[in-house]
Amino acid sequence: MQFEELCRENYARIYNYILAKTGKREAAEDITQDVFLIAFQKGDAFLLHEKPVAFLYTTARNLVLEYYKQDKYTLVQETEPERSDIIAFEREPYEELCRQRSNSINEEACRKQVLRKLKPKERDLYRKYYIDKKPMKTIATEFHMSEAAVRMKYVRIRRKVQKIVAGMNLDDF
Repeated sequence: MQFEELCRENYARIYNYILAKTGKREAAEDITQDVFLIAFQKGDAFLLHEKPVAFLYTTARNLVLEYYKQDKYTLVQETEPERSDIIAFEREPYEELCRQRSNSINEEACRKQVLRKLKPKERDLYRKYYIDKKPMKTIATEFHMSEAAVRMKYVRIRRKVQKIVAGMNLDDF
């Protein structure tokens, strides 16, 4: 995987993580830049790291701790940042995983294979959000569930999809 691709795929996640920890947009922007600068400076060692995304999060955590030590601020435990500050990062899990493994696979065939391995209710939820692009609030109403419960279901579905895709031979697609 190339450095630019790793940055593109993880910038929003790292920024949102740091924003949640600091509660300050400026600090989150600065620290996020530092995280990717450090990764860039590591060069091939970063790209060949067993888990480069884990490296980014660990670096982010360490820089946030450093931020609090230097500026003597109180660590924010559960900050709820403004929604406008959060960088949107919603991408269909099968699409993300497939892109990481190969740009030449047939994504439609991969999607069908993944959907066949989900339970009917999971498949329905997956389609409504990732394919039909319905808002979570609408889906929650349709399923007579709270929005938080629906969000948790999507977390579980994403994990399941990741396991399914990891077990697939994507070279066949």
